[in-house]
Amino acid sequence: MTRILSKQQLNVFFKTIESFPHSQRNRLVVALTYFCALRIGEVAQLKWANVLDKNLVFKDEIVFEKHQVKARQKQRVLLNKRARLEIKRYLDWYIQIYKQVDLSHPLIKSQKNTQFSPNSLCQRINELYKKANYSNITSHSGRKSYITHLSNKAINMKVIMKLVRHKHLTTTQRYIEVNEKQLEEANELIGKE
Repeated sequence: MTRILSKQQLNVFFKTIESFPHSQRNRLVVALTYFCALRIGEVAQLKWANVLDKNLVFKDEIVFEKHQVKARQKQRVLLNKRARLEIKRYLDWYIQIYKQVDLSHPLIKSQKNTQFSPNSLCQRINELYKKANYSNITSHSGRKSYITHLSNKAINMKVIMKLVRHKHLTTTQRYIEVNEKQLEEANELIGKE
């Protein structure tokens, strides 16, 4: 079963992969799944133009055309402050290495300087989690974590459903992890006046 990542676990993971090859790229991939609930296939398809305008200013949202997403309809993903911070971190590193940004190029490049296929990026991220000793964490854990964390903050389920671009509320609900502490706390609420 795919597990979720706490923010603390995510930060430890980021620290762990700093010494791994392609750490900046891999950090951004995981960050986009965790802070934006992007599917790994969506991350693989991103171009610089999806996150930056022609003046290299960060956009507030990613707009996916219908051929880029599972639902086969145009969709938008809001970029929160932390996601923009992670993109900025990557952009700063990228400019140091490549000196410039071509907006038509892939945001996430393979070792061969080409766009990843969704499958190869999924395999790469799953291998990365294993190498960092995160059992049961997969490329889909970021998305699941996003949904669970918002649910735990009592965000309306319909809002979460819209943010993650699900068509059905039941799909969103299946992503939510419940732990023993939550069960105990909920049970104690019945006795409070």
